[in-house]
Amino acid sequence: MMKNTVKLLTAALLLSTSSAYAADCKAPKAAADMSVEDLSTLYECLRPSLLEGYQKKENELAMAYTDWKAASSAPQAPGMHSGQYLMTYVNDEGYDAYTQYATSDVAMPVGTQIAKEAFTIKANGSVKKGPLLFMEKVGMDAAPDTGGWKYSGLKPKGKKLKVDEKGFCHACHQAWPGQDYLGYPVQKVRISAN
Repeated sequence: MMKNTVKLLTAALLLSTSSAYAADCKAPKAAADMSVEDLSTLYECLRPSLLEGYQKKENELAMAYTDWKAASSAPQAPGMHSGQYLMTYVNDEGYDAYTQYATSDVAMPVGTQIAKEAFTIKANGSVKKGPLLFMEKVGMDAAPDTGGWKYSGLKPKGKKLKVDEKGFCHACHQAWPGQDYLGYPVQKVRISAN
């Protein structure tokens, strides 16, 4: 409980000094022309506002993932998640295995948790906050229909996102069976544990 209170106070402090700036977060150029550095700068501006929204309802995972390690140096370009930019975080249990970015014979340890913050960039450069998405490796006994993974998410203001784990989430993640159903960040933003 004390740890969560400290996190909330830290987030509140960040927001009190940057909330006006966060409201003004805009892409400096067309999304297609943005460099990794441009995306990093935009993300740094946006992140306090994302955290404030995700942690509004004090969801356990939303409170915990801020202690996890980043697996990407910047949000990755839009891809499978409805054209959203994603910033990936992984807990200690799975970080070393995840950041190998192996493409075959991957078996993530049970207890691995992955969070992906999401946002979109509109044509006028304004930024729209997206959901916070989670994957948790719970094992085949707990989730036989989804390869041992549990999928969940939160809306930008912290409310639970209705997730169709098997029909939507896992249906896409099935494209990577050799990677234990993981879709990794794009090559140029990957952070390696080694």
